[in-house]
Amino acid sequence: MQPPHGRMGQAPIALSPRAEREAQQGLSLCLTWLDMPLRESLRDFNQRLFATAENTRNHLEQQECFESRNIVEREGPAFRQRFAAHLSERFRHLGENVDGKSATGEHLGLGMNLSLVDPEEQEQTDALSSMAARGEARSASSLFELGYRMAVLAGTPPLEGEALPAGPRALTAALEAAVAPLPLTSAHRLLLFHAVDTHVLGHSEAFYGALNEHYRTRGILPGFRVYPNVRVSAPPAAERRGRPGDASAPAATTGSSVQGGTGAGGSSHEAAPVSATSEGHIGVLESLRDLLASRVATQGRGAGFAPDRLVSEDELQTALFALQGHVSEVADAAHREIRSAQALRDELLSQLNRGRPVGSPPAELTLEQGDTVELTAMLFQNLGQQLGTASPGRAVLGGLQWPMLRAAVNDRGFFDRPEHPARQLLDTVSEAAHHWLDPAEGEPDAALIDRLERLVVEASHAQVIDPAWRSEIEQQITQLSRKAHVAERRQIEAMEGRDRLERARQRAAEIMGERLGSGAAPRGVLRILLERTWADVLALHILRGGETGEAFLHCLGVTDQLLGRRPIADVQKLRVEVERGLEHLGMHPSEAAQVAAGLFESPATQTDDALTPTDVALRLKQRPRLGEGTAHGEPVKPVEPTPLDSAARAVYDGFVTLRFGTWFEFVHEDGNLSRRKLAWFSPTTGRCLFVNQRGSRTDDIDLTRLARLIATGEAREWREQRMSFIDRAWQAVARSLRRDGLHEARMAGHA
Repeated sequence: MQPPHGRMGQAPIALSPRAEREAQQGLSLCLTWLDMPLRESLRDFNQRLFATAENTRNHLEQQECFESRNIVEREGPAFRQRFAAHLSERFRHLGENVDGKSATGEHLGLGMNLSLVDPEEQEQTDALSSMAARGEARSASSLFELGYRMAVLAGTPPLEGEALPAGPRALTAALEAAVAPLPLTSAHRLLLFHAVDTHVLGHSEAFYGALNEHYRTRGILPGFRVYPNVRVSAPPAAERRGRPGDASAPAATTGSSVQGGTGAGGSSHEAAPVSATSEGHIGVLESLRDLLASRVATQGRGAGFAPDRLVSEDELQTALFALQGHVSEVADAAHREIRSAQALRDELLSQLNRGRPVGSPPAELTLEQGDTVELTAMLFQNLGQQLGTASPGRAVLGGLQWPMLRAAVNDRGFFDRPEHPARQLLDTVSEAAHHWLDPAEGEPDAALIDRLERLVVEASHAQVIDPAWRSEIEQQITQLSRKAHVAERRQIEAMEGRDRLERARQRAAEIMGERLGSGAAPRGVLRILLERTWADVLALHILRGGETGEAFLHCLGVTDQLLGRRPIADVQKLRVEVERGLEHLGMHPSEAAQVAAGLFESPATQTDDALTPTDVALRLKQRPRLGEGTAHGEPVKPVEPTPLDSAARAVYDGFVTLRFGTWFEFVHEDGNLSRRKLAWFSPTTGRCLFVNQRGSRTDDIDLTRLARLIATGEAREWREQRMSFIDRAWQAVARSLRRDGLHEARMAGHA
């Protein structure tokens, strides 16, 4: 069987017997892990079709849904077999260039025949591309490791993208090959893609972790890790129980999930969705309309309008398209602010009344139209609250408000269907603005801002939402994630270098202190040289070759000769060794010779331009120590531990199970929250490296300080929210409407 994307005209790369055996075992692990998620995807797709058939009033659409259900029930096993066959073919051609286009230059347009593109086919291609991009962004670190390990088997450079046989792009290609023979409509294919995305790619991080662990235990790059896991002896289970920041403390997770909403706190049932489906998404429109009606029931809402005042659907669509087009006329993004429900209603009614005959009564929205306007405004206001006031993302959301309102009016599925194109686009834009456009986290990416601004212009002139817009934004987010990953790795390497240097200096100081304290202590220039400069020479040799290295042992012998612990066979040779050691620290040869002359020559034998002992001592004191001013412009100095009380000590003791890559949420004095990733820490020195979403170094604290912050509630472990930005915003809107309804009910009771 030939997969549709492979280059099968060439012979497979010849693998060694062990590499072929390891590849087959990896394939078996993949197929075993994927079997159950694929079954769940088909079961979920069947349920979605049934729900769609129940909700539609068109008997033809109902018939299509039932036919698709029969097709999937009949062809389900064959679907899974084609999926497995495609992955098997990818593993069989491990290390080959599976993308023939890139090898022939067709991506550059060389010799390409132009042809018309089927819109439905393009929509499916964009959906698969988006799935792959999200999967790569979600599992970037694990894919990075897996690419290196599988490259060892193939004897090629690191594998990525299409070349990685079990990567997200390979899974989406297998999905495309498995779906191709099924006679499904385009809409039902997209529904199946979404189900596979949820159950397969949505949980792929655990899958790639298991695959990496399998190859690691088999001896394939066993010591290679993007973020090496530091393990210290674990304490007894009784000591770990109830540790702050542990997964057993759901209150912290629940509290963090409310950030950016209408407020934290409240009982647990208030944070629950309005009406949960099997995936945790919420059915919004009818439930929120009921809450909205109960909140404003005392205002006489819906008290019978004259029929000639209610606008028709055609009038509403015309007015919305006109207002949507006005967005592009606002050249200055600072003036595109998120409108309130009243502002949206006023602008919409003003536009509707412009097209009415003279003397006719003012236009009025129907109850459902008014509810749609108000709920859309509340959605955007909640999304805006999750962004900083100076974030460029607020202007982007303000520019998308009219196009999204028009999409919500056109299709009620905007509220209820997570796979709705407009809803998915808004969720992607919100995520991009939240993670990559916050000025507090650094300079926003100019290319992303430019693309979002062009999106506002394109959406303001479009009749429908183009899924390709979302795909382009996701590709840019993937590139930014890769840049952040590279920046984070560089920060980790720098911190590891600083930590090694600090430990080497500490050890050199201990060795020098032992020798200076064991006999007659030298004075003057010699003591300054040994305590400062020569101790740095020892630290430098410890860094390069360790304490058993030949260079370090030779330098230690020179130290003993300078201290008189060993006889000096040749004074001139000792002087040359001292000069050479000073030059290793970066001292100019002429300056090193002057220091050695001041140390070994008596004043009577020195020339007139020679330095006096006082001058030599002054120069040695003024020279920066080893490593000072080289790491982030800061001197490398020992970490000063923070005093710990009993609560902080318990937290600190629990750090034995702390992993690199753990996210923490910090509470600032002004009440704002910030999330930081613990990219690296040293169990020996306690030094930590925290980075933000973009991989930039942020807080400079040690483990004792972190334990103190957790004990006082100023920091807590944060776990990634699986729920989308839109679903979280709808939940916040529902909580707000409940609270308002309860407040008005209490006020009415008092009255």
